[in-house]
Amino acid sequence: MIFYSPTEWSFTRQHREEVKMVLSGIDCVLDSQQVIYCSSEITSGANLYAAMRRHHVKCDGELKQIIGEAGFKADIMEPNMKAANQFAEAVRCAFPQRTIVITPAPFVAPGWIQREYLALWEELLRTRIKSCWFNRNWEFSNGCTFEFAVALDAGLPTFDQDGQALDRQAGIHAVEAAVLRLESEGFHCVKLRENLDRMRAAGLGA
Repeated sequence: MIFYSPTEWSFTRQHREEVKMVLSGIDCVLDSQQVIYCSSEITSGANLYAAMRRHHVKCDGELKQIIGEAGFKADIMEPNMKAANQFAEAVRCAFPQRTIVITPAPFVAPGWIQREYLALWEELLRTRIKSCWFNRNWEFSNGCTFEFAVALDAGLPTFDQDGQALDRQAGIHAVEAAVLRLESEGFHCVKLRENLDRMRAAGLGA
């Protein structure tokens, strides 16, 4: 028996207020603990570039025109989210007491664009995370490379998918190689280059 169900009422809030609400919900679980964050490609990354190669286009906007929003979700986002959840579970199981691990994959905020999601994850990384793990092919993802830059700037330990330390130099080198490869194929890598600049500058102003 259900005593209360979600209502149909509409609420209007600023993005900042919604971020605070999400973080307060997370705090109900964390109870002041610092936990692990697992970064994985969701809307961009190697899977996206493979799809663009198949359809002979050079940016995600062109791809969406061809396969539509439903196709983009089915071909790019759903496989990425499945891989992200599997990665988080693998990291969780790598610790004897199955420590708390946060993955961004299940979270959906209708109306948000990517920068609004990234603002949430940045705040989370800077305030509630003790280490950040990066899934395979993270260097091709706009979101993952942004999160790596934030982790560097926040002084967080960073690890690859196998639990090996992923330091600043190795991370920068991986993204540089990814950008050079993609640009040689004619892909637009503006956001990857922006995040590469953030990585190089991370922590230098402290």
